[in-house]
Amino acid sequence: MADIETAKRNAAVKAVADYFKPSFRYVGIGSGSTIVYVVEAIRALKDDRISRILFVPTGYQSRQVIRDAGLQDIQFDSLPNNTVIDVAFDGADEVDEDLNCIKGGGACLYQEKLVATHARKFICVA
Repeated sequence: MADIETAKRNAAVKAVADYFKPSFRYVGIGSGSTIVYVVEAIRALKDDRISRILFVPTGYQSRQVIRDAGLQDIQFDSLPNNTVIDVAFDGADEVDEDLNCIKGGGACLYQEKLVATHARKFICVA
């Protein structure tokens, strides 16, 4: 595995260990290559409570990653009114020394912003 992929996986494992709780009800899952490692780290916890969590994807790719892991997804527009997402994980293409993030120019950006702004905590895994 290339050094960059190892770093992404390690960052995802640390983010999940520090900010994910199996007791959560809603978890946002962003888009991009790092998110695969986030979902993998959540699945590796092997806690039965995870099966009750609804994961909110920000795009087709993250929805497929969630489903392929055997987790339940729910579309953002299907959330009950006034729902607060417990935590949202997303990646970034670049982060500068002031922690400003540069997101990709993909079609998921608007959905990523919606999920992030409706979350109690936003975790950028980079």
